[in-house]
Amino acid sequence: MAKNIFILKNKLPLVITTGLMVSTPVLPAIANQALSNDSQWLCQQDSSGGGWQCNIAPRKQGPIPFAQRAVVKPAVKQKASVPVTITETSSQASAASAATAQTAPAGANVSVLPVSVTAATSGPTTSVSQAFSSLDWRRIDELSLFKQKQRRAMVCEGFYQEPNRPGIDYKGDPADAPIYAESDNSSYNENGKGTLSGNVVVRQGYRQIESNTAHLNRNSSEADFVGDVVIREPNLLLVGDRADVNMDSGYAEISNAKYVFHQEGIRGEATNIVRRESGVIELNKATYTTCPPGECTWKMNGKQVELNPNSGFGTATHATVDLYGLPIFYTPWITFPIDDRRKSGLLFPTFAWGFEGDSNGFDYTQPIYWNIAPNMDATITPRIMTRRGGLLETEFRYLSQHSYTELGGAYTTPDRQEKKNLYYDRNRWLVNMNHRQQLSHNWNVDANFTNVSDREYFNDFGSDLKVESTDPLHQQVYATYQSSGSDLYQWGVKIGTQHLKNMTDDGDDPYNKNIDLTFDGNWGEGVGLGFDYLVNYTDFLRDKEWKYLRQEQVNERNETYKSIWGEGSGINNAVGGRLYTEAGTKYRFENSYSFIEPGVKMRSVHYRLDRLSDSYINGVGSRDKAERPDTTAPTAYLDGGMFFERPTALAGLKMTQTLEPRMRYVYTPYRSGQSLNPDLDSNNSTFSYGSLWRDDRFSGYDRIGDTNQLSLGLTTRFLEENGYERFRFSIGQIVYFEDRKVYIDPTLDEGINEDTNLGEENQRLVDANKASRSPIATQMVWNIRPDLRLTQDWVYNTDKSWNQDYAFGVQYLPQPGAVVNLRYQYRNQVERALKHSNGPDKGNNVIDPITNKPVFVNGDMEEATFSTVWPLSSQWSVMARYTYDMTNKRKMDRAFGFEQDSCCYTMRVMYRNWIDPDEDIDVAEKDKGIFFEFVLKGLGNITTSKVTEFLRDVSGYSSR
Repeated sequence: MAKNIFILKNKLPLVITTGLMVSTPVLPAIANQALSNDSQWLCQQDSSGGGWQCNIAPRKQGPIPFAQRAVVKPAVKQKASVPVTITETSSQASAASAATAQTAPAGANVSVLPVSVTAATSGPTTSVSQAFSSLDWRRIDELSLFKQKQRRAMVCEGFYQEPNRPGIDYKGDPADAPIYAESDNSSYNENGKGTLSGNVVVRQGYRQIESNTAHLNRNSSEADFVGDVVIREPNLLLVGDRADVNMDSGYAEISNAKYVFHQEGIRGEATNIVRRESGVIELNKATYTTCPPGECTWKMNGKQVELNPNSGFGTATHATVDLYGLPIFYTPWITFPIDDRRKSGLLFPTFAWGFEGDSNGFDYTQPIYWNIAPNMDATITPRIMTRRGGLLETEFRYLSQHSYTELGGAYTTPDRQEKKNLYYDRNRWLVNMNHRQQLSHNWNVDANFTNVSDREYFNDFGSDLKVESTDPLHQQVYATYQSSGSDLYQWGVKIGTQHLKNMTDDGDDPYNKNIDLTFDGNWGEGVGLGFDYLVNYTDFLRDKEWKYLRQEQVNERNETYKSIWGEGSGINNAVGGRLYTEAGTKYRFENSYSFIEPGVKMRSVHYRLDRLSDSYINGVGSRDKAERPDTTAPTAYLDGGMFFERPTALAGLKMTQTLEPRMRYVYTPYRSGQSLNPDLDSNNSTFSYGSLWRDDRFSGYDRIGDTNQLSLGLTTRFLEENGYERFRFSIGQIVYFEDRKVYIDPTLDEGINEDTNLGEENQRLVDANKASRSPIATQMVWNIRPDLRLTQDWVYNTDKSWNQDYAFGVQYLPQPGAVVNLRYQYRNQVERALKHSNGPDKGNNVIDPITNKPVFVNGDMEEATFSTVWPLSSQWSVMARYTYDMTNKRKMDRAFGFEQDSCCYTMRVMYRNWIDPDEDIDVAEKDKGIFFEFVLKGLGNITTSKVTEFLRDVSGYSSR
């Protein structure tokens, strides 16, 4: 019995579906059996290993539809051919088989397999010619409505879409799967070689290969595919003129090829492509781009290109980047991402140009990424600035199961910029560290440390390191313990140290906390009886010369100035330790429509001070009183509120309107002697609607504010049926029954002489503490529509009959990537001292020659801001911001630009003219520039990110 059915070396089942197959020899039984159109032969080696067992099996995966194949000639544009589908009935197929059998020569031992008939279907079918011409690209009007609305499809005006096919969802190793072959004609010879021709389709697992002709070798499991070759795997399409494929390993070599990674939107061409057994794609004389077919805004050309889906990165040698057909960049070697994973290599460089005399000049940065381990990496960034010299910045990151660490630093060559640079010819540096460690379920450690060579470092160089704060710089480490267990009782401990480095040229140095220890807890939070406590000990220290005095000119020609600091006076020079304690109890009664909560607490602060002058101690009266001040005061409060609601309608919608009155009475008696307490970290809180419900008007622990007050507030809301808050308005005021006597400024605390000229700022504080009522505070939020929101905060001083604070904003967010903001802000502030804007006295107060006193001008803050990012189409957007200082009649910020977000690149151009708001108003200088940002999607950013930084500051903006 003949056993020579076509056998592949891997001994996997081979399924052959053919229009007319002649093979010799085959099992005689096969030729005598009829085969229906919905079945196929399934042949596999029998259990003895010496032969094949063939059975009729249902066509579970179905035939691949036939379509007329067209030979592709890229150099010549041809009219699209009309697909022709050949059909025949079962009787026609049987007749053809019979005719063939009758014409075979006698003794040839030829058997004829039945014809596999594919019925004609209406509508388009996926063909090889489509794969060659479109690379699976579908225009947006060919996609489903769901995919048309996806951002990528809108920007690209299309989408790479893998056609549905049998085996596409196969999850195993294709080498373990049966091989299915389909063609119009096939033949087999005694040397173990078979030929398939006409609409050849070979499938194995998720892999599918199509061609005009295929030559298969059963001895080596190798196959040659010739003419319009298409190789498909999930997320991969390879097409070419010819391919040599190993059916066991999946190795393939394709000539005159094109490739597509569907999900990443990557495509390209190569004279030769090798698909390794590992899935790595090697390309010779290749191109790489994310631009859609028919468009090639940019592409990378490489002598040798490797794309590794396993690592998510590609590499190229002797690579050039072409932009609109012109080469703009060359590198002998480059690595680039093809997905979101990390890999060592050169990252794309950035360029910047500065045209002002004190700028960096041409600025080139070349980051180098080092993927040390899956949980460890480093970025080494050399930088060249034509007007300053060189800079090397390095960042190291480490991640473990219980910790995360970032270490960074930078160091410059001697700075060659002379203009407006106090640090000319000096080496400048930066050190940065961030660390978080989970010691246990309850213990965590957080550390942040940043230090620089000088106060102007960030202004001159900036940094890509993750700096916790640039003003002041944080140098701190804290360990935190939080209890676990019952929610009825919670407690925690926080201990650490914090040093703050002043980075301003005209501000006092802050205090450092050598030791900062806090112990707090609560018991019985919620309804019923509760108990709260807090203990904090802090040891404070700062330099003797902490107080900013003035600026002096160093070099008139180069316009350089230096700031002068010196010693302060009185209690402000104090350093030492502070112990603050707070303990209280409360009881909360609550039901569905009301609550009431009485409570009492005791607060106390104690000091051990040093570095006080003898003159100050003598003024106090005794050393013990001066160096050991303390304050203790109780606080009692009664908080209550009610909740009413009613059904109503607003703008035709069913709503629930609420009415929520609330009152809070607070009494804290006055404690004298607080002028002896230093001001280590306390401030006067800005008054707003939230101030109504606070027990103290000071932040920090250095002052215990006396008060006898009743806060009254009312809130109304309009809620939709799903709970969405459509509108909210709150209004409230504090009624004072006694004057407040405690101030932060020790000169105001006691014994104020009514005839003393306090200055406007201090006079306002005194007037506010003597007022019988606070300003009226309001808040309003109106969500007119889900995409349109109005907000208002208004504080009106009824005693002075003026607007104390006012802010009004409108935000329109119709879609992702589109926002319009309008905002008006006003704050009634004291007059400010006018300062010299240039010359040797720059930054110092202007003195009236007649009165010999500083000259004062209007200090109110009043400004209006408009900002927008608005799409003009699926690809084009405009962006703008305009801020106007109404008080000083000056333009604070003017910016306008546009963005093009295409399928394969993003381009942003922006002009900006601005004044740094952190600089003193009189000495601040205008900055202006044109910023250009160009991002090659799938490759990198070839310019600076100034425009991206600008977009982050536009409230409500999110990238499309």
